[in-house]
Amino acid sequence: MSWRSRLWWAAALALSVAGAAYVAAAPERGFAFFGYGGFCPGQEFYLFELNRVWSVAFAVPLLGYAGAPLLVLGFAACWLGTRRARPGLGRVLARVMATVVLVVYGAGPLAFAVDLAIDRACTGAWGGLAGLWFFLGPALAPVLAALCALAAVRLPRHRLRGLVSGRRFRRGAAVVLGVALLGLAPAADLASGPIRPLVCEPAYPYAKTVPTGENAFLCGARQGAQYPTFPDHRLLAFGREQCARYPGTTVHAAFLAPICPPAAADWQRELDAEEAAYARKEAESQAECDRFRHKPLIEPVRVARILEFSEIGLEAYEDHEDSEDDPVMHHDLVGSATGVLRIDLAADYEQCVTTETYRRRPPVEVKGWDKVIEIGYLSPTGDFTLRDPFDSPELPNLAVAGGGHYRVRVHYREPDWEAWTPQHLLVMVYPGRGDEVIDLKRTRRPAGGR
Repeated sequence: MSWRSRLWWAAALALSVAGAAYVAAAPERGFAFFGYGGFCPGQEFYLFELNRVWSVAFAVPLLGYAGAPLLVLGFAACWLGTRRARPGLGRVLARVMATVVLVVYGAGPLAFAVDLAIDRACTGAWGGLAGLWFFLGPALAPVLAALCALAAVRLPRHRLRGLVSGRRFRRGAAVVLGVALLGLAPAADLASGPIRPLVCEPAYPYAKTVPTGENAFLCGARQGAQYPTFPDHRLLAFGREQCARYPGTTVHAAFLAPICPPAAADWQRELDAEEAAYARKEAESQAECDRFRHKPLIEPVRVARILEFSEIGLEAYEDHEDSEDDPVMHHDLVGSATGVLRIDLAADYEQCVTTETYRRRPPVEVKGWDKVIEIGYLSPTGDFTLRDPFDSPELPNLAVAGGGHYRVRVHYREPDWEAWTPQHLLVMVYPGRGDEVIDLKRTRRPAGGR
């Protein structure tokens, strides 16, 4: 064995041992980000097709540990062949084992190279630099080790020159080149093309019915910066190819639905099931609101009831120069300042909201409520409307006597935290002066008393 071969084998064995040590010492890894940067067949092949092969291949111990066992055996075969005067056989066995390692561990880098040649945005599909290191980092050492092993057993130059110039090699190369050209012919459709401006429905993909047509498909594919540099005809060809494979495809049914009837049927069933579940939950919540519907002890001027969902509570803010900001909250429930009143509620739970306006002070009711807080409020404009700050008003104006001083009595009942039932809010408003904050639940005043 020549010194050149020994040096290449030393590098191959060092790299393979380093790769095996990395695999053995590395903790259990996970990577959850998969971005989209375009049509990236290499990433799809790597994640979904190649992993099936690997799950079988890596069951063979010789293929594990970054290919180190196979490369060690290849070195042993080459060394024994030289010692037993059979160097040709030893080099052939070493080439076979190094080639197996190169094919198994080099498929990932090759897939990434193909994607990068098609569209540079495919780097996002691999998860950027972090994703590339996660997927391709463990393959670096075995690929380099296999290349070093192949360099260690390469043919002498005069034999290599004779092999390349031979008639069999030339014929074989011509056949391989012809097959490659035929195989690449369908890729001609992947040439650059136009990306026309689209008029997209704002409701997609939140519509209750599945949109149809090429325009809807392209709108869905362009949303969220997906496939930003992919020409329209390539996107459509990709979608039709995925539809032909459906349901054995890796893309979601919602993506294919506009141009793929089987995917559209499945996605419509999902939408209908979600809508039915939402309607069922809303009916249950409304039934809970009706079960605890408040019965006024005196006749109010106006009553309003809504089933609300607000993660930040309710607020009344009057657009006036005297209106203040950031009222002081009392008992983690209600705060008031000139022109602004805020009610904090538990996030993630629906709210059964009832407002009642009165001409005179209503009787105090505390039974069945967890908190009952009365507070003063000054309305500078007479537009006293509670609402979700990020939504349109659904409740009526509470300033029954126009601008001026009011007393606001806020009743609050907690939800069933485990059953996810709604929380209940009753707001009574009547004209009256005074800024005093009264915890009526704690003072336990009798009904109708002052």
